Order: sequence, then C-alpha cells, then structure tokens
Amino acid sequence: MQKMEKYIEDMALSRDFNSGKSAKLFKKVHESKKPLRVTKNGRDYVVILDFNEYIKMIDILDLYEESKGDVKKNEKK
Repeated sequence: MQKMEKYIEDMALSRDFNSGKSAKLFKKVHESKKPLRVTKNGRDYVVILDFNEYIKMIDILDLYEESKGDVKKNEKK
C-alpha cells in the first residue's frame, strides 16, 4: 500500500459520490491532474484520472511495450 501512496495522494470515499460531492471531486481531479483513489467499505475500489493524464499514461505504456519488443528482436539476432 505504501507504494501506491507515493503516486496517489488524494482519497475519497464512495459515499462521497452519493452525497452530491461528485462534481467537486471530478473538478479537483481535472484541475490538479492528480489521480483520486476511491475506497468502498474500507477497501480500494477505483482510481479516477483526468482524461489527458490517462492518455499520457497509455502513450508511455505503449512506448514501453514497443521497446520490449525491440529488445527481444535484438536478442534473437
């Protein structure tokens, strides 16, 4: 769990979304560009990300996957 806290500082409870706080939480995520960890019944449930931050993360993962493929090709030579 400690490693996750390094990357996700903000946390909300799932009931916050039922009590009319969802717009405020979404705005916070969008403006801060930081992920929001949501817990339900005391357990991690979902992470909410800003859309553009999500796209950046996927782009980085794609580059990583491509580089792994390049390494495997070089190993076969």
